[in-house]
Order: sequence, then C-alpha cells, then structure tokens
Amino acid sequence: MGHFTLWDYLVVVLYLAGSVWLGLRFTRGQKSLERYFVAARSAPWWAAGISVIAANFSAISYMGVPAWVFQHDLRLDLGIIWFPLQMMLVVYLFVPFMARLRLYTIYEYLEYRFDVSARLLASTLFVFVRGGHLAIAIYAQALALSLVLHIPVTACIWVSGTATTLYTVFGGIEAVLWTDVMQFFVLVGGIFVILVAVLMPFGFDVGEVWRIASVGGHTKSFSFDLNLTAEVTVWAIFFGNLILNLSSYGSDQVIVQRYFTAGSKRGMARAVLLNGFLTVPLVLLLDFIGLAFVAYYKQHPALQASLPKPDQVLPHFVTNVLPTPLPGLVIAGILAATMSTLSSGLNSLCTVSMMDFYRRFKPADSAGQNDVKTARWLTFGWGIAITFSAMFMGALGPIVEGTLKVLGFLSGPLLGMFLLGILTRRANTVGVLVGAVAGTLVTWIVARTNIAWLWYGPAGCLATVGIGYPISYLRPALSPERVAPLTIWGRHADSEPEAAAVSVTD
Repeated sequence: MGHFTLWDYLVVVLYLAGSVWLGLRFTRGQKSLERYFVAARSAPWWAAGISVIAANFSAISYMGVPAWVFQHDLRLDLGIIWFPLQMMLVVYLFVPFMARLRLYTIYEYLEYRFDVSARLLASTLFVFVRGGHLAIAIYAQALALSLVLHIPVTACIWVSGTATTLYTVFGGIEAVLWTDVMQFFVLVGGIFVILVAVLMPFGFDVGEVWRIASVGGHTKSFSFDLNLTAEVTVWAIFFGNLILNLSSYGSDQVIVQRYFTAGSKRGMARAVLLNGFLTVPLVLLLDFIGLAFVAYYKQHPALQASLPKPDQVLPHFVTNVLPTPLPGLVIAGILAATMSTLSSGLNSLCTVSMMDFYRRFKPADSAGQNDVKTARWLTFGWGIAITFSAMFMGALGPIVEGTLKVLGFLSGPLLGMFLLGILTRRANTVGVLVGAVAGTLVTWIVARTNIAWLWYGPAGCLATVGIGYPISYLRPALSPERVAPLTIWGRHADSEPEAAAVSVTD
C-alpha cells in the first residue's frame, strides 16, 4: 500500500497555505457589495473564463471522469464534442441580458421579466441544486484524501471545507477569482503528471493503451438504444447534456456570477467561449487517463486487488505508483479542483441569499459596510452547512452519477423558467410559476421510475415550458413595453425594461 512521505505532505501544506494567503490578500478591498460580489465589474475576461472552468471542475470531474471510464466506457463523455456549440448558444441567449441589466444575480432577470415571486422561486431552486452539488464535491475529494492520508473521510471534509470558507468569507469574489486561476494551473499540472506516469510503462504507445482497454469494452463511445431506461445512450447524453449545460452556464449563479465580473458584453462572451473551448481538452485528457488506468491495472492484478473501490482509482494510483513528491502535487490538484468549486459556490450562495432575499426586502437606506459584514456571516453559515452536509453524500452512489442526479433534478425547471421569459412574449407570472412547479413535479415522478437519470433535466424543462406557456393565456398578457426588451425578439430595442427589480447601489 502506498504512503505519503514528508515531502508529499509539505507540497499539500504549502498549497493549502498559499491558497488561504492569496485569498486573504483581498480582504481590505471589500468595502461594497459590488466589490464583494462582482469585483466592481472590472475583472479581466480571461480570469473570469478560467474561474468558470475551475468553478465547475471539482474533484467530481478530476476523480469521477477517469473512475467512470475505468468502471464503464466513454459513452458518458460523448457530450463534450458539442460543448463549445452549447456555449455559443449561451452567449446568444443569456449574455445580452446579463450585460445590459448589470445584475448581481441572474434571477433578478426573472423579476424584471415577470415579478418578484418568479425570482424567489428560481433562487430557491438554485439553493437546493448548488448546495447539493457542493456537498458532493467536498465528499469526492475527501475520498481521495482519506485514502492517501489514512485518516477518516469526515476529517478530510472539514479540513478543506474550513480552509476554503476562511478565504471566501474575507476576500469575496476577487479572492475566489484569483485563487481559481492559481488552482486551475495546479489541477492541470496534476493531470499531466498522472498522464505521463501512466503512459510511461507503455512507452507512451497510445495505440497499445487503447487496444488493451478495448478488450473489456471500455472504448465504447456510442449507444443508439431507444430505451429510455438505458443509462447512457446518444439521445440521453445529447438532450440531457444540452439542458444541463444551458441551465448551468446560463441560469446557475455560480457560473454566471463569474461572467458578471467581466463587466461588458464582449468580456462576458469571451469568458463563456474560453470556458467552452478549454474544457474540451481537459475532459478528453481525463477520459484517456481512465482508459490508461484500465490498461495499467490489467497488467498489475495485485495492484488492482488492493483497490478499495473504483471511485478511488485515481488517488490509489497516485499513492501506489508515483514517486515522491508527485503524489503531493496530484493531491494538491484534487484539493485545488474542489476548493475552487466550493469557494465559487459559497460566494454565489451568499450573493443569492443577500440580494434575492435579504437586500430585496430590506430598506435601501442601510447599504454599505454593514452589508459586507452581513455577507461575510452568510458566507460563513453556508460554509458550515455545506461542509456538514458533505458527510452524508456517500449514499448517492458513484460520484459522477450522484452529481448529475442532483443537478439534473432541478436544472430542467430552472432553465424552463428562463426560456419562457427569453423565448416568448406571452408567458406571464402565473404561467411561469405553475410551469416551474409542474416541471419539478414531473421530474420527481420520472425519478421514481426506471427512466435513466440523464432524462431528468429534459423532462423537467419540457414540462415547465409545455405547461407554463398555455397556462399564461389564462391571465392577461404583461405590458409589451416591459416585456419586449427582455426577450430575444426585442432585446436590441432602444427602450429599456421597466425597473421591476430592486437595484442595489453602495
């Protein structure tokens, strides 16, 4: 069984200390909510784009993608092929409204387009979706740390959870952005270390690795089965990923808040597209690492016999094969992936809690430094709650599947609410609320059947739009002057939308 040496521990400790130090450097500048939540809308677009990747690239991806391929095949990641096209669709549908309305949360758009009840419902859906995702992310990296350090999973959860909460509380979004940039390069470095190490025994013969992995069916990439209960078919992956990615990158506060920091429409679009094109090679590298693990472990049966569980194949390989201090670097990469996701999530959960609930109903004459203090306390509270919840995430099954189940369950109704607002001029408040409730109910019903989990998102989105739109005809249409600039049919009009939402200035 592999073990960490003093040098490996030193690498991890230095990484943790460096992350906290970098994040805390931004403490003094956080004197307004605009600075704390959106970096005064002046961040470089490339930093915002890298932060988007880091925010959505947790240990779930770092460990889960190779583990999925190691256990199954390549079918699940077929969706990465059209990911850049989906990001172009995000730029077309969502970015113009983000830039023009100068939002703090993406759910403010729903109040402009409908009313405050739509905004609050979407914010509540987001809290449940992202809270569950963050808890799974912490649990995933704790699996790696526990295997490597030989300490309980619970202890690992609290170490990374408290360290990340610390710099997020004090540094705000700027701490999140710049630690994300640093953590991105750490996690990419870890990927290349593993790739070189696992290919070296094969003389870097990629074809040989593919041949060995194909014997067990691990290179299978397509399934055209029309059965809805089949887990990963071409149809399920296409439609499931389309809904999940449009929801994540267009209506998930964790992601879109990074766009807001870029300020301009052009900056936001560049950040989205950078994420779209950089994510593809990263996922493909992780896919190939999974195939290489299959080939390597087939040639080392004694090593495979010592693997505790397939989800832990990456940290198991790292601690048993890599020489010192490379295991420390890779574990630092796993920590980097999770800490960037957690810090982004905590800051966004705080933003939604503060702007969509607390500040939305608080008298406007009390803004300022006291609100920044309140935001810090909210961030701290979310940090403790998410870290505590992570201790119970093991019951969801494999980490990739568990994540997609959580995200898919509510991403469909959430995206459906935005599509009703952006794509139609007739949808009104009653329609969008009834549609969202119906979409959530339909998703819950689907989840209780044998239908594959990739269909959760499409089912919820289709039900939200399909029920919400006709229901809208039961009530009078909203004012055309208010609605037109908030749809794709009139967003280039000279008129500005009525200020239905409460703006916040500091």
